[in-house]
Order: sequence, then structure tokens, then C-alpha cells
Amino acid sequence: MKNAFDRNKLCYLYDVEGKNDEQLCCQDIPENISEIKNLHISTLAMDFPDSFSKKQRTELENDWIELLPKLDNITTLSIRHRVNQEYFEAICKMKNLKTLFFWTSTVENINSISKLKELSSLSLQSFSRLKNLSALKSLKKLRRLTIENSFKVENYEIIGEMTELSGLCLGGDFSAPKNLMLDSLVPLKRLKELKHLDMSTASIRDKSYDVILEMEKLERLDAHWRMTDKKRTELKEKHPNLKAGFFVDYDFVKNEFYDGKEW
Repeated sequence: MKNAFDRNKLCYLYDVEGKNDEQLCCQDIPENISEIKNLHISTLAMDFPDSFSKKQRTELENDWIELLPKLDNITTLSIRHRVNQEYFEAICKMKNLKTLFFWTSTVENINSISKLKELSSLSLQSFSRLKNLSALKSLKKLRRLTIENSFKVENYEIIGEMTELSGLCLGGDFSAPKNLMLDSLVPLKRLKELKHLDMSTASIRDKSYDVILEMEKLERLDAHWRMTDKKRTELKEKHPNLKAGFFVDYDFVKNEFYDGKEW
């Protein structure tokens, strides 16, 4: 039986710059926008009352598109909006972004993201039309990457070339639920700096699970991969640093968490 472990020390994927800054959540542009470093914009259609017309939403969207490139003070941006190409291009002109979270987007081309030279944490959620991730390789300071519910992507394997990543989450749609199917873990074997790998909603077609043994710095693994209990035990025993995560904390035979593990 495994001992309880301080899981808070291992949430590398969410240990992002600006998390302690006061976050401003808004729809309209506030008067104190120049004072804010951590901004959350909530402008999905469902976030407005019925009385707020589509025309008003479009006008507000255009106002944000015009303003965002001028906000050099913003280092952390979370945007709950169905981001189109024009909106995306405006965000990519922001000079000092370090943390960027997209809730949903219809963007097909993310090449302009290469302009965000200071970006260290990026989350792409529900990019319904995105196929090519190659532009991400230009983000030399990126350390944490999340891509979920983006099923049209054709080259997830290029993430294996982003060898400085310390946190990686690849998955499907948790709420559906629908898993992302990856051909293999082999393209990721070069991620030697990885400390947290989250594939809670991802399946591996060729069952190349031994690759995690080559990720020697990995400390947390969240995955529900189907394998024999013997194989799972072997991976946990052979890995030099694996200490936490669903893969470690859950007893897949008894379908319950090990004693001392609280989620």
C-alpha cells in the first residue's frame, strides 16, 4: 500500500506565472484595464442576458480586438469566447503575455502564436478546426502545454520536439465523454524534462506505455490506460521518480483509491 503524498507539490501543469495576481473578470472594457496583469474575458453568447443582442456582442468583440494589442501590462489572459482568426491575431500582438488560456476557437491557422516570445504556459481548448501544431515549436520559453477537445489535429507527434516542456496535458472531451486517440507515445520519448503528464482523456493505439520509463523526471501521471495489473505495477516499480497522479493513486483492480489517497 502506498503512503499518502503531498499532491500539491506536483501540480506542475497549473503552476503558472501570474496565478497570485488579482484576476479581473469582465465583459465590458473596465476603466482600470491599464492596471490589470491577469485578465479573464467572459463573452460567450451564453454569458450574456437574452436582452443583449448579437449586434451588441459583435460590437463588444470588435472593441476588444482593437484594444488587446495595446495592453502591454497584461501577462496572463484567459479568454472565454469563440475566438475567430481576427481575434486570435489581435491576441498574438500582445507583447508581454506569459500565460494564455483559450476556452474555444474556430481558428485554423495558429502561425502568429510565434510572436508570443515570452509565453511559458498555453492552453488550447476546443479548437474545432485546428489541424497543424507546427507553430508551437517556435515557443522556446513554453514549459506547460494543454491541448484538449481538438480532434482534427493531425500532428500531435511534433510535441515530442518541444523538449523543454515540464507539464503536458493532451486529451479529448471530458464532458462527452470522448477520448483523444493517439497513435503512440513513442514521439514523446524525448520529453526528458517532463514532470507532469496528464492523459486522463487520451488513449494510446499501439499501447507503447514503456515510453514513460524514458521520461525519468516524470513525477505525476494522470492516465486511465487499460493494461494488465502486472504491467501497471511493473511501470510504477521501474520508474525512478513517479509519485502521484491517478495512474499511481488508483487501484484499478478494486476500482477504488489506495488508502491515504484523497481526491
